[in-house]
Amino acid sequence: MRRAVAIAALVWLAACGHKSPPTAPELVRPEAPENVAAIVTPDGIRVSWLRPQRYTGGGRMNDLGSFTIERATAVGEGQTPAFRQVGTVTLEDQNRFRKERRLEWIDKDVTQGTRYVYRVIALTLDGYHSAPGGPVAVSYGAAP
Repeated sequence: MRRAVAIAALVWLAACGHKSPPTAPELVRPEAPENVAAIVTPDGIRVSWLRPQRYTGGGRMNDLGSFTIERATAVGEGQTPAFRQVGTVTLEDQNRFRKERRLEWIDKDVTQGTRYVYRVIALTLDGYHSAPGGPVAVSYGAAP
């Protein structure tokens, strides 16, 4: 009996520790990428952005896993563009002290004379996603 009580006490003590209240899912989403920009280069359109450093709840983020780049063809005034995923940038610097702050991706699948709209979404390793950063519009070359 003493032995069972001692084991139960050890198990109970091992379970003790600093516990924090559960965090609501909307507070562990990454903040949106900032300073989204798009410029024409000889290789296509280079989309760049600043990596978010905090969760929407204010805590420092260390589990950012990737970014999704979405593109739409520019539409008329008052119309909503139909975005679709065109690229992904995967991060592998979660354990580094100094993380890459400015990131970029080049869209090589572009057509002369077309105006494109881009936005960037951050994703954590757990699958939480940010609000889109952007949108930013750019025209690729002159019409043929």
